[in-house]
Amino acid sequence: MAELVIPTVEDAARIAQLINERAVALGGAWVESAAGVARWFALPVLDPAQDMRLAVDAEGAAGYADVSGPEDDTPEAWVDLRALSGRPEALELLFAWAQERAAERAGPGGRLRFFADERDSDFRASLEAAGFTVIRSSYEMERSLDGELEPPTWPAGIVVRPFDERDTRAVYAAHDEAFADHWGYTAVSFEAWSSQNLTEDEDGDFSLWRIAWDGSDVAGVCINRPRHGDDDSMGWIGVLGVRRPWRRQGLGEALLRESFLEFQRRGKRAAGLGVDAENTTGAVALYERVGLRAVRRSDTWERIA
Repeated sequence: MAELVIPTVEDAARIAQLINERAVALGGAWVESAAGVARWFALPVLDPAQDMRLAVDAEGAAGYADVSGPEDDTPEAWVDLRALSGRPEALELLFAWAQERAAERAGPGGRLRFFADERDSDFRASLEAAGFTVIRSSYEMERSLDGELEPPTWPAGIVVRPFDERDTRAVYAAHDEAFADHWGYTAVSFEAWSSQNLTEDEDGDFSLWRIAWDGSDVAGVCINRPRHGDDDSMGWIGVLGVRRPWRRQGLGEALLRESFLEFQRRGKRAAGLGVDAENTTGAVALYERVGLRAVRRSDTWERIA
């Protein structure tokens, strides 16, 4: 018989384990670490006692869910729920709790949003039965790095160089501005951004970052990582952002092609990234043009509280 318990930071390792087991079962990669999960317990948008639950049955940890929301007063709540296949009671308990807690956080008339992998048929069936509908999708995209790669063509006046910590505030501001008009984007403080990208990123490697400058202005940012989850053979483009005045000039494509070449020089077999399927800047078309192809999809499901 399954039950829900309030997890503590000491449960980080088994939460990471079940998340990774589920990801691999759905065709994905081993992407979480105990240290990474441990940091969730200190996030300002999560109160572990109120917003986190671990489902445990006779076989051990069977599922995990947390409910968060924006730091402002936006009436919505976001649910991250992962349950191992073949453990239906864990999914049922977590789903019931998450709906109730999300409704509390969002308030009457607020939006409840769950995220579900396209291959997680049991969870998707539960969402549909409860009146949720898909409102948005995102892709993971990959491409091989075999053979000769096309070099970048840089727009006039652009100089590209690796990240220098002295430019942290300028790079942060450019990143924030580049994503301000993206669906669902929630701005973070400079301190939170710095902590996430400079001190807490276990895969951080500044020599892989590419910052595009036009004189003293940061025109574009490409934050790359040397692996995706536990896959050391894949280079991962974590962030690609171009500020509005420099869009439609080929800068995003050039940053991608430069990243592919650098990954190839480091012996990576493939490159990958994640993208909003309905991205208004035409990102999906750009990524397909440089050889990336969608390999899996995740959907955002929504219901009004």
